[in-house]
Amino acid sequence: MTTTLQGRPTPTTPGLSYWASHYREAEFYREGLHFSDYAPAFYVGISVQLEHPDRDFDDPGLDLRGRYQRIRLGSALSWEQAQGAARQAWQRARSNSEDARRRIAQRMAELAAQA
Repeated sequence: MTTTLQGRPTPTTPGLSYWASHYREAEFYREGLHFSDYAPAFYVGISVQLEHPDRDFDDPGLDLRGRYQRIRLGSALSWEQAQGAARQAWQRARSNSEDARRRIAQRMAELAAQA
């Protein structure tokens, strides 16, 4: 479920809480910008990775630019400026997903061995 505030993703959206605390430390950060400027890009990166885990960030069929433009609202960032944030959010979501799958597979193997 997506939580929104004035139509924008908020830190309670799954995956955004990390970025709400760490966006200023990232290489894409520009001084003077706020989480609300980056949140739409983070949301696009996370949601696309979760919806299409088998596809690459640069897959033109995903239309990341179009998705960003639809939820951008008042963000100060164009897609070109936001793309780095979206990519990092996508990469982090993918890594988290892969880690979770490995842990589940490991636990299932442990349970099977006990049976």
